[in-house]
Amino acid sequence: MTEEDVLKFIAKNGEMVVLRLAGCPDAEDIISVIKTNAPDRSYVLMEYYGTKPDSVKTYICNMNFDKNLLIVAVSGKTAVGALSAIQMDEGRRPETAHIMNIGLHIKPEYRGLGIGTQMLNYTGEWAKEHGFKKLEANIFTTNKRSLHLFERAGFVEEGKRQKRIRMGQKYIDEVLIGKIL
Repeated sequence: MTEEDVLKFIAKNGEMVVLRLAGCPDAEDIISVIKTNAPDRSYVLMEYYGTKPDSVKTYICNMNFDKNLLIVAVSGKTAVGALSAIQMDEGRRPETAHIMNIGLHIKPEYRGLGIGTQMLNYTGEWAKEHGFKKLEANIFTTNKRSLHLFERAGFVEEGKRQKRIRMGQKYIDEVLIGKIL
């Protein structure tokens, strides 16, 4: 493992997976992972930093890594997952500075192999070590697999936003989930 590697494990498919801290050079890999998740709605998932490699790279390079976490899961030389845990309101509001908002993306062919579980477990430990008290995520109700993953990791539903987003002619609800650390 290198200095940036945070965890090595064998996925359920027998492949070695390395979780490592992401950095400036990972912009294109992160975009490729996110786009395989939801190519038709990636504009929703990347609203913070845009869809172009340069804008993602700028966003990543300017992150405060004392209060934000960005990791990638790599199998061989291929990024197969990405997780961001961003301090709520960028830490500007003391009343919400204890919360991290999580975005987790795994390539379809690598789902169900334990990678998401490992990423969430690592994130929980990292958040505790950095003084955070709560993790949150927003997941569309159509994403049953992701909802199940987060529930198994100890997250509970805290609310639902009705008709949160429109895709074509269909409206989709969003579940707000959280985990107290």
